[in-house]
Amino acid sequence: MHEPVANGALRAFKIAALGAALAACTVGPDYVRPDTAAPERFAHLMDGAAAAEPRRGDDAFWRSFGDPLLDRLVADAFGANHDLRIALATWDRAKAQLRGARLDAFPVVGASAQAADTRASADQQPGSDRDARDGESYSVGIDASWELDLFGRSVEAEHADAGAAAADLASAQVAIIGDLARAYFDLRGLQERLRVARANADNQRETLRLVDARFDAGSANDFDTARARAQLEATLSTIPALEAQAAFSMHRIGVLSGRTPDALLTELSQPVDLPALPARIDPGAPGDLLRRRPDVAAAEARLHSATARIGVATADLFPRFTLGGLLGTRALDASALFERDSETRFVALGID
Repeated sequence: MHEPVANGALRAFKIAALGAALAACTVGPDYVRPDTAAPERFAHLMDGAAAAEPRRGDDAFWRSFGDPLLDRLVADAFGANHDLRIALATWDRAKAQLRGARLDAFPVVGASAQAADTRASADQQPGSDRDARDGESYSVGIDASWELDLFGRSVEAEHADAGAAAADLASAQVAIIGDLARAYFDLRGLQERLRVARANADNQRETLRLVDARFDAGSANDFDTARARAQLEATLSTIPALEAQAAFSMHRIGVLSGRTPDALLTELSQPVDLPALPARIDPGAPGDLLRRRPDVAAAEARLHSATARIGVATADLFPRFTLGGLLGTRALDASALFERDSETRFVALGID
């Protein structure tokens, strides 16, 4: 290797090593995760829960009820809810920004090639013949630029923002499932209450008929008849209110599943047995329960991001370093490209 080339490579290596050493520095406070350990007063509760061998919930907890209609309604709600689509788009954007921040940690490399055929005018080169005014040039090169992230907080902040967006998406999913499942179970409970109320009304009609027969036979008085009729009327008065609440729940389920309010009236108006309750779910320690909540996870991720951005803001107080380089070949004839004397190179460290 020729001496000038070796010296140039050594200087480039020194500049790169300097940039890497600077990039190892960090500024700003380090994020410390909040402590949510269970206090001593919860210890006996945890011991009892462990002895009962409970089953923890999962993300698809509604499937444990074994209701195919509920499963289909939840799937429809996931596909039609606009708030969920917004949360999903926000998460995609956060992931894209995270990928961009990670790519900023690497040099931006580009390649170029150029071939030019030029002719100067007679006024530009007086006294030269036509062939002398003609010229060609060829060049091929690879260039790279790298703005050093000296303190490494940008990627950390973007990673925390992506985590917050993911938690927001999970929170939206939980809210959708919670609203839909509550409306569905309210409906099934109301339908069961309607069945009981109508059965009670039938029994009370029969009781009133028997009391009226006894009154006609002289074995009952007006008070017995009035009391039986009052019980029947009281039961009948509850039925319209229950029917209205059931209709409201059916309309709400239709809207939550992305349909018109009356789209599911025929299907949902058919009473079914109440879904069986799943095995008891162990919430765990209070700290674990808090960490499983998506809104708490989102708040914690935003705290992490805000902590990291203190370092990003602090880094703006220091100079910015940009490492750039070019390696190529340039010649007046295509056949001379890639020869030793046609080599061009440039390495620089900029500070601003």
